[in-house]
Amino acid sequence: MAKRLFLLHIGPTSVDVTAMTDALALGRIVVPDVDPEVLVHAGVEIRRTHKAAGLKRKHVEGAWAKVCRRADRSGSDCFVSVPDFFDATPEQAALALDGLAGFRVVLVVTSGFAAAPPTAWTSQVKEGRTHVLPSDLGDDQLAAQVARIALIEEEARLDRRLSKISKRRRLVNRRLAA
Repeated sequence: MAKRLFLLHIGPTSVDVTAMTDALALGRIVVPDVDPEVLVHAGVEIRRTHKAAGLKRKHVEGAWAKVCRRADRSGSDCFVSVPDFFDATPEQAALALDGLAGFRVVLVVTSGFAAAPPTAWTSQVKEGRTHVLPSDLGDDQLAAQVARIALIEEEARLDRRLSKISKRRRLVNRRLAA
């Protein structure tokens, strides 16, 4: 069974995900059913900045795990935006990605082309799964680009599957001819 996509927008600016749901549906992408406050708490939890945010650890503990569970229960490709992840250290990025073990993670960074995407994240995901987009995109434009990225990933997955099937077919034909 193929892994589902988890399109993770790491900022640096926030986006209105609720306004993007209709456009994301074109690429068969859902947004996990969590409150925006939970996503903010997830960013605070992973970066361990609860004291700076004026929160206690117990208020943010388990927020990222809740997002990951809801994404897993959705049964579909997911899009999540957590802008606080942009400044994460490599250890924090690895911690966040541990919760996404059942997904194929694709990073979406809207830092524009002037700044490079954060190496803490790009070193943790496979090569070719980081997409840098302009920083001045509107919510609908970003949703269209995310849907396009999801369709490109699906096409690549199907091409790999077709290649495997073609190889198996050649082996079967050789055995039948022998």
